[in-house]
Amino acid sequence: MMRFLTTSLLFLLLLSGCAVSTIKGLPETETQIETFSNPYFSNPTTDYVYKAKINAFKNVFGGILIIKKIKENNHRVVFTTNFGNKIFDFELDNNQVTTHFVLKELDRKIILNTLQRDFKTLIQEHHPVLKTYDSGENLIYQSKSIKRFNHFEVSKKSGILTKITHTSRSKEKVIITFSKTENYLARHIIIDHKNAPIKIALDYLNSN
Repeated sequence: MMRFLTTSLLFLLLLSGCAVSTIKGLPETETQIETFSNPYFSNPTTDYVYKAKINAFKNVFGGILIIKKIKENNHRVVFTTNFGNKIFDFELDNNQVTTHFVLKELDRKIILNTLQRDFKTLIQEHHPVLKTYDSGENLIYQSKSIKRFNHFEVSKKSGILTKITHTSRSKEKVIITFSKTENYLARHIIIDHKNAPIKIALDYLNSN
């Protein structure tokens, strides 16, 4: 009996120690929704156009990023120079990402896979909710993403999605923060990697 209790205690301590810092120490609360839907980039009649700066593995790219919802769970993401030359062109269809074009300097497996995962995390609409955590001011919805997890941080006061944290079971990998939000539009977005030299800054360009 004593051995069983000791083993159980060690197992619980191990689980606690491995908990990702995004939710570590937070109480789990009753999940009120089965699916969390990311409201940004969800309007098929809108062309989401951003001034973009991408720092990736000592390369710096600046230009215009256009995100367009084609149909349900299907988006096109095109990044061009200010003169209209393509840097990359991705299509996200459900869980699949197709590369239509990528500049030679970015056409390395580690960079390409990272960029594809980043924009999939940013844009993918519907996410089955596994668990819900309460941080006091925010609710955090946890969803499975292949071998990793996405955590959607939503303000309890405003209902606005302010952050997505992409994690392994024990480490934060990518943090996406949304600010200057209104009417389901985030005017400023930062995609920041915790263990890779990649950072993406997006600033919305008004159409008028």
